[in-house]
Amino acid sequence: MTNKNKQAVFFPRLSYFAGLIAGVFLVFIATWADMEATFYGFPRQADPGLTGFACPVLMTRGDSNTLSFSINNQTDSKITPSVKLWVSTPILPEEYNEMAELAPGESKRFTWQVDARNIDLERFIFAKAMMYSSYPLPSQEATCGIFILDLPLSGRVIFPALIAIGLLGMGWGLFRMYKTRGANEWVDKNVPALTFIAVVLAIGFVSSLMGAWIQSILVLAVIALMLFILLSSFMLSERRKQ
Repeated sequence: MTNKNKQAVFFPRLSYFAGLIAGVFLVFIATWADMEATFYGFPRQADPGLTGFACPVLMTRGDSNTLSFSINNQTDSKITPSVKLWVSTPILPEEYNEMAELAPGESKRFTWQVDARNIDLERFIFAKAMMYSSYPLPSQEATCGIFILDLPLSGRVIFPALIAIGLLGMGWGLFRMYKTRGANEWVDKNVPALTFIAVVLAIGFVSSLMGAWIQSILVLAVIALMLFILLSSFMLSERRKQ
């Protein structure tokens, strides 16, 4: 293989796997934090499935950020829901209570601030929101977790950077590998599998951002299995060359 062909293969693979590492890391920490939040020990008083509760995926220790809960009255009558929020601390969870009166079609957004004082278990912030029943709406609840990174930058910078590195790195790497097919036998053989991994990881982005940590675990398991198969294939191809 000429130096030109080696470069044509090396840089796309470097870009692809850099994006893959960034993407898997993001899905992993989001999944870990949400899973820990589910079992953290908040009181369980209603069925899960509350929608409209949003948390940042990650923060750094010097960060402060916002939790939010949005409710929209889609019924034909006035409702007066009450909302309760629990947020972790190293001792006992903080509790907040809110009330709202919503006319048909009206919406309201509640926000709460979290920062370093809410960190527990060394690298997490956990939160739970519950909306008490207000006929015809039932009582529902939801939890979320925020992963704490020990980095000097803000989580508001790190999070979009990881998304960009993941999507652009894998996207450009795949594009160049498709454009330079024929330069490397292993790449030619495994580009479809690499494309499949990229699609699965994109699904992982969506599921982890939605707090669907069970689906995200399945995504990570599929990626791990595919990478094991690709690594085995690469090692076999190298042995055959010897």
